Amino acid sequence: MKYKDYFYLLLMLFIASINFNLFLKPLNLVVGGTQGLSLIIHHFIPISFSIIILIINIIMFILSFIFLNKKITISLVISTFIYPLFIKLTSNIDFININIILIIIIVGIISGITNGIIYKLGFSSGGISILSPLINKYTNIKIGTVNFIINFLIMLLNLLIFGINNLIYSLIIILINSITINIILYLKRK
Repeated sequence: MKYKDYFYLLLMLFIASINFNLFLKPLNLVVGGTQGLSLIIHHFIPISFSIIILIINIIMFILSFIFLNKKITISLVISTFIYPLFIKLTSNIDFININIILIIIIVGIISGITNGIIYKLGFSSGGISILSPLINKYTNIKIGTVNFIINFLIMLLNLLIFGINNLIYSLIIILINSITINIILYLKRK
């Protein structure tokens, strides 16, 4: 990997942390993954989001180290520790109260760009996404299916805790995120 790839990884993690603190956190927009799980956990246990995310990331890092390929685990070191740090550093950003549809579009595009670039660079954002290859390794359930089930359960909790409107907003964000990731991954890398 080139040093500039690590710079871009850090930049994308920083932008993702701003996206989380600026929009997802204040509106409780649970879009699956570690961020969504942290919003749900915080609803019941009001501790720092950066601490919740760090704990989840460390647990997943340990599981990856024990059960998965060491190359995958090594790539997680940066995301595991730097992302929660960025969440903490950007935690005092003030929410921008604009039209909810505009927020949904912005959040979906930013999430898609940051995730797409991280994947394109060959890195992982870590967190609970590690469960997908882990469960696949021991059950032969397809990674996409495992990922869907995990995020479906998180979204079900979203519905039960934050309501139907929040669920609909979150699903739209996930759709925009997925489309944006696919666009980023299909662009030629220079």
